[in-house]
Amino acid sequence: MNELMFQTCTQCLKESLFTSEPIYEGFKKVGETFRCTGCGAAQSKRKHDKTKADPLAALFGDDTQPEKIELFDVAAETAKLCRKCTHYVIHPFTQRCGLHDIVVLATDTCPQFEAKKEFDAKKA
Repeated sequence: MNELMFQTCTQCLKESLFTSEPIYEGFKKVGETFRCTGCGAAQSKRKHDKTKADPLAALFGDDTQPEKIELFDVAAETAKLCRKCTHYVIHPFTQRCGLHDIVVLATDTCPQFEAKKEFDAKKA
């Protein structure tokens, strides 16, 4: 994609529009050159910078860290779901509650919830 800008040309000494043209080696971009649209002279070449600059670092400084944002705090809401209950039975065709003997979904809840005991694979 060509980038347009106004600059004074060193060849024709006129302020004219310059285009940015990418320079490729095979399919890899290695730099870009700026060409005057008036006379066609190449103004300067710029190497392609492989490291992406952080746009926020330019505004706030390099030492700033982005704030970690927690959108959802669902630990309390999901603590008593059927999938975390001792009586939850997974079957190839359905999911059942072993206590009430009914079909349930993993996201259902009930007042007789009992938390699963942690399974230790090393002891088994």
